[in-house]
Amino acid sequence: MRIALNPIQWMASDDGWLDPSRAPEREQLLSLIKQAGFDSVMAEVPADWTVERYRSVVDGVGLTLAPGYFVCRSDGRDGNEDAVVASAGAVARQHAELGLTQIGLGLAMGKDMPRVAHPARAYDVDPTRVEAVTALIGRIADTMLAEGVRPNLHPHVGTWIESEDEGRAVLDALPDSRLGFLPDTGHLAWAGSDVGKFVADYAERIPFVHVKDCRLSVATRGREQGWGYQQTVLDGLWVEPGRGELDLAGIIGNLPGDFDGWLMVEVDRPDIADCYESAVASARWMHTTFGNASS
Repeated sequence: MRIALNPIQWMASDDGWLDPSRAPEREQLLSLIKQAGFDSVMAEVPADWTVERYRSVVDGVGLTLAPGYFVCRSDGRDGNEDAVVASAGAVARQHAELGLTQIGLGLAMGKDMPRVAHPARAYDVDPTRVEAVTALIGRIADTMLAEGVRPNLHPHVGTWIESEDEGRAVLDALPDSRLGFLPDTGHLAWAGSDVGKFVADYAERIPFVHVKDCRLSVATRGREQGWGYQQTVLDGLWVEPGRGELDLAGIIGNLPGDFDGWLMVEVDRPDIADCYESAVASARWMHTTFGNASS
């Protein structure tokens, strides 16, 4: 196992969302990640940087790269499919240039989307939409694979692939050779999944995991009270690994014994107010809990 960080705690905004402009300048941010105790970071080439410049800066601060993430900004039937597929190909080429062969793939989530207003409830469930999304993901997969990069489905609260049933439907429709599985422990738990069983059932398709802790009590209260995504987050849903209510070690224990992929920490909103200290606490817990993991 290898340990990495997606440094989104630096992007947490006051309204329970993420705002990338809040993060420090990229080279400073990468240096902070290294100082906090991580040796690897999620790959994300800034829009105005070349791949060469990004790789040079990452190397310069002593970090290695873990797989990044592609956001599919279409539901498969809105007319944006061709543009999304083209964008996926461009991101896959960047990953290939960085020497990466895997990438996460999730659907877009906007503040005005129905499932953001009604999170973790499979709101407005529609099998025909899932079928359209699956067809689009198949096209994205073929385009990315042509670049030497395999996408991995990432069910996410607030999107049209949110529930375990929706995630399984996509995974069962597309073979391992075209699509892997990127579970997020926090989002799956929030959506009501038996995360350990879900991971165990598709373990051979998982090259990396988003390790995210949460307070299930907050998720339950939010569901009972009809809170939206942002209100649930602001009420204290997310925490650093080891500070919440998930059995993260037990969930990760469902991976194959020879698993050599990535455990990527994500803290969407830090419970520890200082973002750097949040990262330090996360690194310390991960290395203590998964002591045989490298980073």
